[in-house]
Amino acid sequence: MMDLCWTILGGLTGIIAIFLWKLSKKYQKDLLFWPGLIHGLVLMLFSIAWATGAVLEGVPRSASMGLLLFGFSGIIITTICFKNILSNPIENGLLKDCVLKDGVQNKETKKTQIFERLPETEINASKKPILDKKPSLLFKFVPYIAYASLLGAYILGMTQNIADYESMVMEKYKGRVLTKIKDDPIVFELAPNGSEANSSEIGEYIVISKGQGYGGPFVIGVHIGEDAKIRRVMLLDNRETPAFVKKVENAKFPEQFMGKNVVDDFIPGEDIDIVSGATISTRAATQAIREAAHISATNYFKLKQSWKKEPWVFGLEEILVLVLFGLAFVKQVYAKKPWKYVYMAATIGIVGFYLNSAISIGSLAGLAMGFIPDFKTHMIWWVLVVGTVLTIFIKGSNVYCYRICPFYGIGFVLNKISGQKFSPSKGVLNYAKPVSNFLLWLALMIIFLSSHPAAGAFEPFAMVFSLNGDGVHWFLLPLVLVGSFFISLFWCRFFCPCGHGLSTLLKFRKKTITLIQRNK
Repeated sequence: MMDLCWTILGGLTGIIAIFLWKLSKKYQKDLLFWPGLIHGLVLMLFSIAWATGAVLEGVPRSASMGLLLFGFSGIIITTICFKNILSNPIENGLLKDCVLKDGVQNKETKKTQIFERLPETEINASKKPILDKKPSLLFKFVPYIAYASLLGAYILGMTQNIADYESMVMEKYKGRVLTKIKDDPIVFELAPNGSEANSSEIGEYIVISKGQGYGGPFVIGVHIGEDAKIRRVMLLDNRETPAFVKKVENAKFPEQFMGKNVVDDFIPGEDIDIVSGATISTRAATQAIREAAHISATNYFKLKQSWKKEPWVFGLEEILVLVLFGLAFVKQVYAKKPWKYVYMAATIGIVGFYLNSAISIGSLAGLAMGFIPDFKTHMIWWVLVVGTVLTIFIKGSNVYCYRICPFYGIGFVLNKISGQKFSPSKGVLNYAKPVSNFLLWLALMIIFLSSHPAAGAFEPFAMVFSLNGDGVHWFLLPLVLVGSFFISLFWCRFFCPCGHGLSTLLKFRKKTITLIQRNK
């Protein structure tokens, strides 16, 4: 396989060499941009070799990083240098026939003609008009079939995907006698090997509790010894993005609870350390452990409440999000230069890199499934997710897409760097809509059937802003970044399920209002 790879790379190198040789005869040689062009092409070839070797060795993450670090930087350098080289043609060179409609030729035309399409009407001027065909009867029923399948998946997932936490705990304590003494929350009394459980003598318990995370419940089993101290913390189930859960596990977050007394405060940021980059998951896990400890303290160890109540989480992060959300309603800020660039930079820096709180299709699906975190500890989620949805239904406006969304800002900046204004034809745009519909439907089907909001959220947001991702994210991110480099709003227009979902809510609102007005 590597031999084939080297053969292909050799062929590509030869083709590039011929291309550069022919290009050098048509355009003036510049001591800055020609070496830059060669450097960019070499980086792209190197990234292909790197990625191929990494995939063959079974390290896809390394392959994606190679494409990002070398391939993407190579594309940027190549595009910038190539664009400047094309602006300096030798007389009677390659672009001598590039003229405007009125026969006038200028430098700007030479520079941009190679990138821009002719107007669609001009391309098809000599062709006979094509009559619009009426959609087939089956095609008309496709939306209803999609809605029915989503409803069925939602009902099935919410009723069937109920984890058996009791079996999970019993599996971890084979050879021990477990007696369930409460159902809500589930509490077991634990006896030593070969002994019968007796709460008056043993006083050792396992409490299964839940904390609400960004994507859904964070279920944890807490083993509390007869000395009223935590002996073991078991992560039984969660609905969070796997990359963030892995980050919590790698930070050995549960270990800091070992030996803590059940009457401790368990306040993140005070007596519990928060895992950087996984704040919401950390708070969800802490909430579950705190609840389990305090239940056992009052109900089984008969201890008086001496711990502090969980405080409201309201600080600089919440203030910044509230300000950004409020400014999304001020047109002079989000749409007028130069403020729109300042606002865009703020959304990228704060919502994207600082908070890593971009809305995904998993956020919207989690809201529909009732996975709603506590307001006083997750105000940012409420402002962005609930605030965006309420604004759609109340005001009929989507204030998130093209305003607050940090990934929109990333795509905008990349397209500005390249300077390309390539616009897909109407035919491509017409095909893009069914693709967007299908991706939204597929993502929701996976989420509803699995009852896991993060399972169908394929957006590469976490990859861009925190380099946290799994599987498809590592391969999707280079494609999205490269596409955004050449086509304006590449991700937003063709692939984003979250944006398409919000647009669907807007259409639903409009149709509902129209229907109500007709029936008056």
